Amino acid sequence: MNIQKLHVLISLVETRKMTDTANLLGLSTPTVSFHIKSLEEEYGIKLFRTNAGGYRLTDAGEMLYHYAKQLSQINDALEKSVEDYKNGENGSIKLGASGVPAQLFMPELIHQLAERYPRIKVSLDVKTAPEIEKKLLFQELDCGLVMETGNKEPDLVYEPITSDKIVLAFSKTHPFAGKEGLGESDLSHQTLLVHRLSSSTGHFSKSWLQEQKLQMEMIQLDSVSTIIKMLSYGKTVALISKRLIEKEDHLAYIEFQNPDLERQIHFVYHRNLWISGPFRYFQELVLGLSESAEITN
Repeated sequence: MNIQKLHVLISLVETRKMTDTANLLGLSTPTVSFHIKSLEEEYGIKLFRTNAGGYRLTDAGEMLYHYAKQLSQINDALEKSVEDYKNGENGSIKLGASGVPAQLFMPELIHQLAERYPRIKVSLDVKTAPEIEKKLLFQELDCGLVMETGNKEPDLVYEPITSDKIVLAFSKTHPFAGKEGLGESDLSHQTLLVHRLSSSTGHFSKSWLQEQKLQMEMIQLDSVSTIIKMLSYGKTVALISKRLIEKEDHLAYIEFQNPDLERQIHFVYHRNLWISGPFRYFQELVLGLSESAEITN
């Protein structure tokens, strides 16, 4: 059913005059007449009878008017709900992040998003970069921050935000502390902590070890915070994000001159995603991270 026809019917019932209805709705009188006749033909009933007092409903017209009012009110509520959703007055936004971006950026980003749109529901899914990309592909998430993995899905948009570097980290009580360079013999006797190999950090770590032809005892952990905690005991080393550990006072690190250990952090979303107000605002916040990084560099 055409909602405009219902608006014409309702207005004619309330004004009782064709010209008044036309003026109220910004239509011509023939257009108003056309919509009324179209309704009568559509339902096969007579809606109005006319007399000196103007247009009055028939019994059939009373029935149609009753439901037309309800449908009009539902349509108005629907349009308001859609507009509220677009403006961030209701609805939700589902975010995803791989381990490092989740810890580095998401707390502040979510705080600012919630301040700007307090009525929407915000959720965060933290998994490995490939898992987040898969959820974005199936549009189970709206957008995410992930470390590059070397592969890009054609149905996803990748916007580079900033870069990060994998460094060899250890406690300041570890024998490596104070050393300027490390040889193969130094590393081969160490226990290496890595984020699970399905993560981007784990993937880069494994590739680097293969390139260096290093055989090291390895412990895989799901939590970056657990890695940082275990490093504090001074018995292990870790290939880990420089950004994550450079503010840890009890840790030190060595940077390797290897461009393969530097990777991009991307803002990722599906090409066919419907862009809501909250998403657009979150995107602006994320792109602000990129600008801040350029100023810092």
